[in-house]
This record gives sequence, C-alpha cells and structure tokens, in this order.
Amino acid sequence: MKDAFERRALLLHLGDALQAISAALAADAKHHTLHHLLNAHAELGAHEWLAAVSAKMKTTEFAKRASASFEKWPVRLLDEQVDYSALALAVQDNLFADNPSGWRAYIDAMKREVEWFGDGLPFAEAAEELAQMPKLEVESAQAPNDVDTPTADADIERVDEVGDQSRESVESDGRLYPSWPWKPGV
Repeated sequence: MKDAFERRALLLHLGDALQAISAALAADAKHHTLHHLLNAHAELGAHEWLAAVSAKMKTTEFAKRASASFEKWPVRLLDEQVDYSALALAVQDNLFADNPSGWRAYIDAMKREVEWFGDGLPFAEAAEELAQMPKLEVESAQAPNDVDTPTADADIERVDEVGDQSRESVESDGRLYPSWPWKPGV
C-alpha cells in the first residue's frame, strides 16, 4: 500500500481516537466504564478497535491513556520518514500494557486498514515472559568494553530500509505539496 494511503488511514484512526476521547471526557462520571460509554454512543461502537480496549476501564482512565497514546501521532505522521514502530508502541504502552489479548485484537483491527501495523513489535506476552524471567546481574548482562555491539537504532534502521523500499513515499514525487490519495496528481 502506498505511504500516502497509509498515512491517511492512520489520520482517520487518530480522528476516531479523538472522538472517543472527547466522548469519554464529556461523560464526566468517574464511575462510568468504557462499556457504558460504548453503549451510550452508538457511533463509537462502530469502531472495532475500541472493543479491544478493556471494557472495564473507567472513562477517565481511558481518556488519559488514549491521550498519551495518540498525542504525538500528528507530528510523527507529518515527518518525512515516519517512525511507524513508535506510533504502534505508544498505543501498546499506554492502552494495552496490561491487556495482551486486547493488543492482539487492536492489531488485527488496524491491519484491515494498514496491513503492516504492529509488524516487528513484541506482543505483550513476550514482555510479560521477560519480566517473569530471573534478572541477570548488571555486570553479566553488559558486553565487554572491547567488543563492538550493534545498537538498537542500527536494527531499527535496517528494518526501516527494507520497509521503505516496499512503500512509495508521498515525498518521492518531488513536489512541495504532494497530492493526497483521494486527489489524483494535478
């Protein structure tokens, strides 16, 4: 799928998230859960990704977590090279940190619009397994100083290079203001 279409799909998702946050804040009841909110607002129930969030979460908690999840999306989606992993990780860390099955459902819902969304990210179960493993001593976990070890950034750059080749970028057409996917080239 082209980069412009992917960005558009993610912007539409951001709009859905802002709508849900607004409804949660308007509910103004600390005892209401997301389940109550979805029942009260039929238009929100149409967003399948909201069903992935724990229905028992209080609306105020949802508004806080969703705001933290999506706060940097507008800036990141306007970057020349979008860090797609950062978009997904922000949502995973804030909305689904304690809900691995919800994270899988969210990824499945998002992949219908953006087929690569969440690819290469660890699922919450993997993080839970690592957290339950015995901690190693800091000295034994560190590499010796005389050995060069690749950084995590190097791995991310390699992954991005492969992904960028398969995606066409809106910036690649050389125009200052590239056309959006719903307005064919002018």
